Amino acid sequence: MLLLAVLPARAAPPSKRVCVEIKLQQASEEVAGEAPGRQAGAEQATGKAASETGQAAEKASEEDFAARRERVEAQIQNLLQAHPASTPFLPLGQSPLAYLKRLFEHFVTHEKGYEAVQEDCQERIVVELYPLTEGWTAFARYSGNGREERVDQLYAEEISQFAERAVEALLGDVPISATIKRDTVLRADSMKSAQRIQGTHHFILNLGTQVRGGRFDTAPADPTATVSDTLRVFSPMTIAAGYRGRFENWGLEAVAQVGIGTSRTAAKSNQAGGHIDFGGDVGLALHFLHYLQPRGIHSFYWGGGANFELLWFSAIKPVGVRNDDDRSLLLGGGLDVDLLCGWEFMRASAVQFYLQGELNLPAYVIDNEDNYGAIHTWFPTLSVKLGISF
Repeated sequence: MLLLAVLPARAAPPSKRVCVEIKLQQASEEVAGEAPGRQAGAEQATGKAASETGQAAEKASEEDFAARRERVEAQIQNLLQAHPASTPFLPLGQSPLAYLKRLFEHFVTHEKGYEAVQEDCQERIVVELYPLTEGWTAFARYSGNGREERVDQLYAEEISQFAERAVEALLGDVPISATIKRDTVLRADSMKSAQRIQGTHHFILNLGTQVRGGRFDTAPADPTATVSDTLRVFSPMTIAAGYRGRFENWGLEAVAQVGIGTSRTAAKSNQAGGHIDFGGDVGLALHFLHYLQPRGIHSFYWGGGANFELLWFSAIKPVGVRNDDDRSLLLGGGLDVDLLCGWEFMRASAVQFYLQGELNLPAYVIDNEDNYGAIHTWFPTLSVKLGISF
């Protein structure tokens, strides 16, 4: 025999009771006395300004907030009646404030677990409207989680979209910008106040040295012997000039640089020919920088970028073919990936200084040859530079 047990359905938790309050903030009434143009009338003008200020304060104290609100709502009502065709988004005879309150109550009730009520509420949504020449600046706050959202300029025809998005944002504890849908876009979503960081711009000049390494054909100690493939290190000197811009935490550097080889083997030391020497290089570099202390007198920074360079080498010719020139020219080049770090100091002075180290990693292999020599190597670089900017 089968026994069927029917369990009662679990009761749903009670909905949170939420009250909605709409506040229209009034402009403060200020009366300022006009400063006299002459010293002799200063006391008289001050007394007049104080009298007018006292009268304004006494008048403001006679009108409580409710009376002023009724006056503003009456003005809005008169405007709606005078121009009914211009407000098709409002029910006839209704003000935007009353309609906005009803819309908030509607969308609160449609949120799962919430109910809009007039009294005995557990939580409260307060919407404050600050009048602009057109529309309002709107602030909406929910007491349940303390979240507050703002719309810089809300137009009367957008109050339905605003109410839907504000309720979803406040009850869901998410930014109002995350609640946008195709049919709830506000004009304020496109009206952002954009400012650009101006930054500082500098001309830079630096001197330095490089350590370059690669495998090249090298003359042995015996001048008559043939060359052999050997790992060699070169240390050319460098000079560079260009532009550096600083934009708060970030910087941009664009420079043109020249490297000059500082070592060369005599042709008489390689009678068989084929020995390779590094002549120098020219390059254009673009680097992006990140400052660790952007407002400091001194700051470390790091960054990366790329460098397009052209290198030239010389190959010693054999004794039998040396006429007017005992060397031939070989070229190479390509794009380097650069990693760098540095230190800027004396940044508050007209002339500033920096010390910078770079690791240049070629994205290519130098591969070139002629009748007198050949190159096939990867040629990375480590650089140290001291520069000025002004």
